[in-house]
Amino acid sequence: MISALLIILVILVGLILVETVFIKSVDTMDTYFGLTIGYGDEHTALEQIDKVASYVNLIILGSLDLTMDTEKLTLVCDHIYQKGLNFIVYVAFGEGAEDAPPRGPSSKFFVNALERYGDKFLGVYLFDEVGGKRIDNDHSIDVTLADTYSEAAIIYTHHLNWYLGNISEFYSPAQFPLYTSDYALYWYNYIANYDVIFTEYVGNQSRQIATGLCRGAAKALNKEWGAILTWTHGQDGLDSFVENPEQLYNDMVLAYQNGAKYILVFNSPDQFDPPTEYGTLTPEHFERMKQFWKYASNEPSVEPSPANTAFVLPKDYGYGFRSPEDKIWGKWEADSIAPQIWEDVHTLLETHVLSLDIVYETRIADTPINLPYDRLIFWNGTILQK
Repeated sequence: MISALLIILVILVGLILVETVFIKSVDTMDTYFGLTIGYGDEHTALEQIDKVASYVNLIILGSLDLTMDTEKLTLVCDHIYQKGLNFIVYVAFGEGAEDAPPRGPSSKFFVNALERYGDKFLGVYLFDEVGGKRIDNDHSIDVTLADTYSEAAIIYTHHLNWYLGNISEFYSPAQFPLYTSDYALYWYNYIANYDVIFTEYVGNQSRQIATGLCRGAAKALNKEWGAILTWTHGQDGLDSFVENPEQLYNDMVLAYQNGAKYILVFNSPDQFDPPTEYGTLTPEHFERMKQFWKYASNEPSVEPSPANTAFVLPKDYGYGFRSPEDKIWGKWEADSIAPQIWEDVHTLLETHVLSLDIVYETRIADTPINLPYDRLIFWNGTILQK
C-alpha cells in the first residue's frame, strides 16, 4: 500500500516538474505570439481571449466597435490582464478634418492603462497599412505634388510623423510605443516614428521579400519588427479567408526562424453570414496555433536579425515590390530599373533565403545611416564587403 502511494506521489511530482519547466519556458519566451481580434464587440473579444489564453501571450484588440467604447474596452483589458497576457489597443484615423480626434478610447484611457496594467499594456496600434495604401493610392497620405521620389519621401514621412504626433498629443501625457501593420514602405514608416511594424504575410506574396524589407528597415534604424498572418486567396476569388492550417503553421515557423519579435494571427469574427463559430479561423487553425506555441516555447531563441547581407535600393525608391510592374510611391508606374531590381532580389533569395535584407541607400537629414551588414549588394551592381 505504501509502495503504491509512493509511486503515485513520484508520478505527480514528475508531472508538476514537467509542467513547471514548460511554464517557465513560456514565461521566458522572447517572442510575442498572439491573436489580433479584428472585429466584434466585447462579448466576441472575451470569447476569443478565453479560447487562446493558454497558448498565446499577446492580444491585439483591433475592433473599433470595442476600442471606441472606453467602458467596454476597460472591461476587456481587465480580463486580459487577469489572464496574465500582454495587449495592444487599436486606434484609427479621425474622420473629417485633418486635426479631427482619433477614433479610439477617451483621451485619458492610455494614461490610466499605464497605471492600471503596467508592462502588460504594450502600446497602441495606430492606423493601419498606411504605406500599402499609399502604394495603392487608396485614401492615404497624398504625394501628388511631388516631382521626384525624394520629394515624395519627404512629404510622406513629414505628414505621417505629424499624424502620429497629433494622436500622441491627444492622449498626452501618456507615452507609449506605436505599432502598425503594413505591406509596403516600412523604412519610411519607421522614420516617421513607428516603433514596431508587423509585415503582412498575405495572399501569394513572397514572405521573404516582406521579411527582408521590414526586418532590414528595423535593423538599420534600430527598431523592432514582427509578422502578422492575414488573408489568402479564398473561395470564389474572395480575399478574406485565412490560409489553410498547415500553411498557417509553416508561416508562423518561418516568421520565428526569420527572427520576428512579434508573430500575430489575424481573426475576423462577426464578419460572416451565416455566422461561423470563431470567425475566419477554424478549430484546426487554433490547434496549429497551439502547436506553434509549444514549438516556440521549446526552440532556442532565434537571432532577431539573422541577415548578414543586404540588397541596397536607390535612395527614396518607394517601390511596392509585389510584381515587376508595381508602382513607386503610388504615383509613378514602374521605371526602367524596377524589373532588374525585382529579378536581382529573387535571384539572391534563392541562395541567401533567410539571410537577405532589403534596405535603402539613404540618410536621415545629413547623417548617413550605418548599414550593419557584412556584405552590401547595391542595385547598380556595386558590392561592398566589410
